[in-house]
Amino acid sequence: MKSYIKSAKFEHEFWLQILGDHARFILDSLSISEANFIKEAEYFKNSFDLLLETARSLTDEASLIKLANDADSEVSRLKHLKLTIIEKHLVSKVKIQLSPTFLSHMVNELEEYERLLVYLKKGEQPPVLHELHHHLLWLQDAFGHAGAIQSEMDATEHKIKKESKEFVQQFQQFYLKAVEFTGYLRTNLDTFPALRKMNEEVKLEMEMFQVFLNEIFELEISNEVLGTFPVLMADHMFREECYYLVKLAESANTEIPNCNPAKARNEG
Repeated sequence: MKSYIKSAKFEHEFWLQILGDHARFILDSLSISEANFIKEAEYFKNSFDLLLETARSLTDEASLIKLANDADSEVSRLKHLKLTIIEKHLVSKVKIQLSPTFLSHMVNELEEYERLLVYLKKGEQPPVLHELHHHLLWLQDAFGHAGAIQSEMDATEHKIKKESKEFVQQFQQFYLKAVEFTGYLRTNLDTFPALRKMNEEVKLEMEMFQVFLNEIFELEISNEVLGTFPVLMADHMFREECYYLVKLAESANTEIPNCNPAKARNEG
C-alpha cells in the first residue's frame, strides 16, 4: 500500500501540472480583446507552476497537508474562471478558440482533483475507486482528445484525421458500455467477466492511442505535420492517458503501466 506521502506527491505532481496546462490552453486560446480573462489565466499559469514546484520539493506529511489546503483554494478559483468562460461562451459573450465541451471536460478533470483533495487535506490517502469511475471520467475525456486532434489537423493530413476519427468512435463505444456497466453494479456485483474483458480492451486501445500521441508529438516537434494542434496538447494528453491506465490498474489490481503521468511538461 502507498504511504500518504507517496500518494500525495503522486496526485499533486500530476494534477498541479495538468491544471497549469489548462491555464496555458485558456491563455493561448483567448482573443487579445479578452484582457481580464487573459490576466486571470496568466495568474493561474504562474500560481499552479509555483504549487507544482513546491509539491516536487516536499517530503514530509505536514507540508503536503498544507500544500493540499493551498491548492484547494486555487483550484476553486480556477473552477470559477472556467465556468464563467463557459457561461459566456454559451451566449457568445467571449472570444475563445476552445469549445464549450473542451472547457467542460477540463472542469470534469478539476473536480476529480477536488475529490482527492478532500482526503489529502486531512492527511488521508484517497480510497481506490471502482474502475468504472475512471472509465466514465477518462473515456469521455479520451474521445474529446481524439476529436480535438481530428479537428485541428490540416485537411491534407488525411491519415492522421482518419486515425483520430477511429479513436473517437472506439472511445465513445467504450464510454457507452461503461455507462451501462455502471448500472449493473446495482446488483452488488463488483466485477463480472464482461467488465474484466472491457478493462483489458480499454488498456490495449489506450496504449495504442499513446503511441499515436507520441507520433504526433514527434511530428509537431520536427514541424513535419500541418495543423493547429499544439505540442503541449499532445504531451498533456499522453500524461492523462498514463494516469488513467495507472488508476485502472490500481482498481483492477493489475500491473501498473510503465509510464509517468507526472513527468515534466514539454512545450516544444
